Amino acid sequence: MIRKILLALSLVLLTFGPARAAGPELTLKAETPFGSLQNLNSLNDRLYFTGQPDQATLSSLKDRGFAVVVNIRAADEMTFDEQAVVTENGLAYYNLPLLKDGRIEDAAVVAIHNAIRQHRGQKILFHCSSGNRAAAWFGAHLVRDMGYEADAAVTLAKQAGMTKDSMEKILRDYLAALKQ
Repeated sequence: MIRKILLALSLVLLTFGPARAAGPELTLKAETPFGSLQNLNSLNDRLYFTGQPDQATLSSLKDRGFAVVVNIRAADEMTFDEQAVVTENGLAYYNLPLLKDGRIEDAAVVAIHNAIRQHRGQKILFHCSSGNRAAAWFGAHLVRDMGYEADAAVTLAKQAGMTKDSMEKILRDYLAALKQ
C-alpha cells in the first residue's frame, strides 16, 4: 500500500512538480498489447508509451479509458489523418514533433510536458512510430524538468520503450547539451 502511494506521488511530482535536485524512483511496466500496439509501457497506469497505433486502435481508445493522444511524429510521417480519427472519437489530440534534423528540440520537450500537464489525471496515449522517441522524451524530461542524472534517465527511458542505440545517442547528446 505504501509503495502504491509513493508511486502515485512520484507520478504527480514527475508530471506536475517543479525541477528538483534528485528525482524520485519510478517504476514503469510493460502492458499487455492491444489493437496494433505491441511495444506498450505505462507509467502508473496514466501515461502510456508506444509506437504508432492504427486507425482501429485509435478508435477504441475512449472505450479503454483514454482521454488524450500525444503524437510526437512529424506530419510528413503520417499516412492517415490521425487528428481526425482521434477527435471524432472524443479525445484531445496533440501533434508535437520531438525531433528536428535528427536532434531533440528543447522547445518540443517543453511543449510535450505542457500538453501532458494540461491533462492532469487523465489517461494519455503518447506515441511516435516505434515508441523510441516517446521514451526518449521521457528521459529528456526527467533530466531537464525533474533533476534526474543522465544515466538514471536513460535507464528509465529504456524501461519506457527506448530500444534503439541511435535514439539513445540522440538522447545523450541532448542531455549533454543541457549541461552546457
